[in-house]
Amino acid sequence: MRRRREFLPDIYVIARMLHALRQGPLPRSRLAAAARVNYKRFELYLRYLAERGYVSDGLVTSLTPRGAEIAAALEELLREILGADDPFSKKRR
Repeated sequence: MRRRREFLPDIYVIARMLHALRQGPLPRSRLAAAARVNYKRFELYLRYLAERGYVSDGLVTSLTPRGAEIAAALEELLREILGADDPFSKKRR
């Protein structure tokens, strides 16, 4: 019998989702496209973010005030580490 491993999120997927939501609320399908993961995987990330209080999910998904703070801090951190003005301008391999 196989054991399920604990979900360990990719920080870049989370960053892409939070970055997309900083532009405004999005339907799940548009947010999944911005995350660049399949929909089943996207749902794991969405649940992960909602459980931590970073997003609110309904007809559309939006950032909570805490999520907006996290998104801004994460974007600044990525800019610092990557030395790029827009850390989301290029696809990561």
